[in-house]
Amino acid sequence: MLSLLSLFLLMSLGFAQTETQELESYIQTFNMKPLPELTPRNHDLYQLGARLFFDRDLSGKGNISCHDCHSMGAFSGDQLPLGLGEGATGLGKERDQAEGVILPRHTPPLFNLGFNSVKTLFWDGRVQRDPRGGWMTPEEKINGPTPELSHIAKSLDSLLAVQSLFPIANPEEMLGQGSTLSQVEAWEAVMERIFSGKFTEQYKRLFKAAYPELQDYNIAHVANALAEFERHQFLSHKTPWDLYLRGEKDALTTRMKRGANLFFGKAQCINCHTGEHLSSFGFQNVAIPQIGPGKTSGDDKGRFEVTQNPSDLYRFRVTPLRNIALTAPYMHSGAFSNIWQVIDHYDHPMRSLHHPVWNPKHPQYRDELVLDTSRENMMARMKSLPMTLPRNLALSKEEKTDLYCFLMVGLTDKKYQNRLHKGILDEISDCSPRIDQRSSFRR
Repeated sequence: MLSLLSLFLLMSLGFAQTETQELESYIQTFNMKPLPELTPRNHDLYQLGARLFFDRDLSGKGNISCHDCHSMGAFSGDQLPLGLGEGATGLGKERDQAEGVILPRHTPPLFNLGFNSVKTLFWDGRVQRDPRGGWMTPEEKINGPTPELSHIAKSLDSLLAVQSLFPIANPEEMLGQGSTLSQVEAWEAVMERIFSGKFTEQYKRLFKAAYPELQDYNIAHVANALAEFERHQFLSHKTPWDLYLRGEKDALTTRMKRGANLFFGKAQCINCHTGEHLSSFGFQNVAIPQIGPGKTSGDDKGRFEVTQNPSDLYRFRVTPLRNIALTAPYMHSGAFSNIWQVIDHYDHPMRSLHHPVWNPKHPQYRDELVLDTSRENMMARMKSLPMTLPRNLALSKEEKTDLYCFLMVGLTDKKYQNRLHKGILDEISDCSPRIDQRSSFRR
């Protein structure tokens, strides 16, 4: 006769096999693949990009660099609900509004943006490839197959490089509040500062090494270098999920597999978070509460701000999901401070939209972060919600815990696992990664 312990072990094995079979079926159905390897980095271009990434001379007033908002210590973000641009001080959680302004949207992390499979950038997708050839951006002079500034547009080597042009030309972000320079004039000013400042000789050597065949440089060469640095510095493709897809079947625990099955099944995350990046890179209205200044009078209409197409009202870019455990807060308005709140939101989005948990006073902001409760705007958000957005998933507490485990641990790169909050690993059973955790963010 089987002992109770033996019977329990057999039942557990049966459940584990069932969960594995279900997950394998989902992987096949949705053609899920791990993120691939990148081409080897260009060492000289990377070194130039690293120097530029930390250089405040890219800003109009010499007081902010890319790193100030995309901090290494904050996992390529700032750990704040909404970004703080030129005039703010400090990094990450210590970043303070000071003389800066609160930016309309949350600072997105930079993980895995250097792949050609990334289709759109910025929350509203204002940077993307033009289907006719070339780029679609906020600067008409570099757009399309026959751009006016072809020497810049045709020198840009990636969508990530194109994206890097616009924070340095935005008065509230890097250019400097009150600046009247056009975007093109701002780019020209950056080049002048680089080659007339205190690091001129160093830059001459770095540019010559990175572009040995060129004599003249323009802002595209700065952008390409920044992109090469970000592409490799923030590459993150060795999560338990990626390792599992590559054949390491013990990389996911049973609880993580249950969470993954919920992701593909009952929780319906796969509706938007598809493909190797776990993002369609499309745009969705998912009833996110609007916090902060917004784009206009406390409101932010998302993709509509770019296209003026009514079907794009309140739609925002679907974010990739790797390392989300490290990049709180979440959503375009930074409305959710942790993944539990995100899961609760999707469980019942209408309740979340109307009754968000929010404190307008934040220690890093001088100004209050006001919640937009305008009846007109709320009605417009609800009217534009897609019918495909589930209104009530009815997830149990245990199901939410399974999903949380998969998102927080299963999607965190192994080199960052030792930076996860111990509560995730110690308080939730069967949620510890089965991979080597020895590493740090800077390695």
